[in-house]
Amino acid sequence: MKTVDSRNNWRLIDTLLEDESDSWRRHMLMQLKEHVQAECGSNLEALLETMTDEPRFHIWAGTEDSGPKGFDALKEFYSGLIASQSNQFEYAVERIIIGDDTLVTEGELYTPFKGAMLKQMGLPDIDETKDYATKGRAVTFWPFEKDTGKIIGEDIYSLTTDISNAEEIILKPYTYGEN
Repeated sequence: MKTVDSRNNWRLIDTLLEDESDSWRRHMLMQLKEHVQAECGSNLEALLETMTDEPRFHIWAGTEDSGPKGFDALKEFYSGLIASQSNQFEYAVERIIIGDDTLVTEGELYTPFKGAMLKQMGLPDIDETKDYATKGRAVTFWPFEKDTGKIIGEDIYSLTTDISNAEEIILKPYTYGEN
């Protein structure tokens, strides 16, 4: 059974930081790491602090964009994600491309769901007491503001399995600030 562990989300970032000497590239990598740790560790205040004042997210499914636009919409989006505990995802990043003002990440994405939530969503053969996850590939573009150094948003392109294909997992939650 798969163990979903958010700590895998920044493993490659740490490896890249060991050898990166350019201060701007280091800043983007560290800002991304802070963003992901705050998100997975359920610290909404720290998470929003990594974002520009007018964030623009694009979450693409085919030609449909469901991403939040603006600070209030983003805060509502992240509040809901944290409340559902699906923020405890594992995005096992395999590749990071560093541009002048954008990072691109690619990897395997496991999005967790509580059994009770899947039951409420209409899946009949789910044990409400267990954890489940969908699985898929994701590529995310992370644009940065040069003047503030903050993340402008996320442009997410993802192919994940339908929630009806969610598989039982072992969830290893991350606590924001842990070593």
